Amino acid sequence: MCSQISVVVCVKNRAKDLERALRSIKNQNGVLEIIVIDGGSTDKTLEIAKKFTDKIYSDKGRGLGFARQLGAEKASGRYMAFVDSDAELPKKDLLLRMVNEMEEKGWVAIHAQIVDPRINKTLWEYCQNEYYKNVTFGVIGETTFLGTIVCIIRREIILKYRFDPFMKYAMEDIDFWYRVGKCHKFGVSKEVAYHYHRISLKSFFDQMVWYGKGSARYMVKHKDWRWLIIPLARMPYGLLLAIKLKCIKCIPYHVIRSIGTLYGTVIGLMELKNEIKQKIEGENRRPFDRNFVKCKIYLE
Repeated sequence: MCSQISVVVCVKNRAKDLERALRSIKNQNGVLEIIVIDGGSTDKTLEIAKKFTDKIYSDKGRGLGFARQLGAEKASGRYMAFVDSDAELPKKDLLLRMVNEMEEKGWVAIHAQIVDPRINKTLWEYCQNEYYKNVTFGVIGETTFLGTIVCIIRREIILKYRFDPFMKYAMEDIDFWYRVGKCHKFGVSKEVAYHYHRISLKSFFDQMVWYGKGSARYMVKHKDWRWLIIPLARMPYGLLLAIKLKCIKCIPYHVIRSIGTLYGTVIGLMELKNEIKQKIEGENRRPFDRNFVKCKIYLE
């Protein structure tokens, strides 16, 4: 199992956080290679990445689903670790511990618990941390959904089920786990990794819009129209959760989360409509486009 972990970092314009993440990966035991997939950075992201690896590739603007799959296909390890550019691995044997735990339980994937280690947090950092602790990654053990903040997956599983390039924004992981979960098990680890959450209202709202745009694509692909209602349901759910956790100050967090994802979902649906319109108009002038055919089928 030694040195069989390929670590992939998908990144775009994250120069501020990337060095911390890559340094913690470089210090890990059992890492075979570090692969960086860049989404078209215009800051010093690539300059920083070159300090830690020469395996740097571009997703050519095709989005997160394509980037994750590209990373898996460029990798050579038995295990794939996806680590976000704003994450940090606090223990040198963290990834190896996660692999051991995953194999002991017979899972095909495992995700670390996520904690923001900063003591003095902004409101948005604090509330996101509480949400991750109590909802997203709060229960250790088998689950029906994982994120990809600090996640290890058997590479053979990714090559079989594949991340869908149609899922160019967030929700590419939910789409992936939805398909994998029909035949395999995975879960949340007892190990803890760090994640430096969004610091301001604007950055948090932008992130929620990004999630909403991903929701639109997931909704269309799976014809699961409940995702139109989910952003609205998040507001009363967040209110009840804040009361339950005695964290009234987190109510604005849940309100912005709801509004941002709803706004992003609407934008995402409009974007898909425009993509279809533009590609239909240019269909006779363009070569065969697999993503266009897939998008058209999803919308029918």
